[in-house]
Amino acid sequence: MSLEKARTHLELAVKQLEKAQCDSWEPEDASSCVTNTFYAYENLIVAVAEAHNMRWSKNHYKKADLAEALANKKIVKTNLKEEILRLNDLRKDVSYGEEGEDLSAEDLEKLVVELEEFVEEVEAIVVDLEEANEEN
Repeated sequence: MSLEKARTHLELAVKQLEKAQCDSWEPEDASSCVTNTFYAYENLIVAVAEAHNMRWSKNHYKKADLAEALANKKIVKTNLKEEILRLNDLRKDVSYGEEGEDLSAEDLEKLVVELEEFVEEVEAIVVDLEEANEEN
């Protein structure tokens, strides 16, 4: 667990955000947008955990629980547990070829804007800890 690993996960999440942004534009690719958003959120949660020397698991459900724990500890502002679980279900539907009403009704622009805001929040957390680490 380290700031270096936190930065790596943050950078990966930014790349996934960029893909999700492109997928949200015409012609939309809802399945790719949702999938990239889901993985970006997971990488952001892992980045915060790494930055705070917290253990994490590769299990999607445990990452959702970790998102809730980070919010409960006031490390992040938003509890993303339910959103991560919701996106995981949408992602699984896509993976199994069952793209249904939920996916077609998804507001991709809103999804990407909320992800952008969380990327900014996590970036600030990591930068603050990096700067504090440099001072010590």
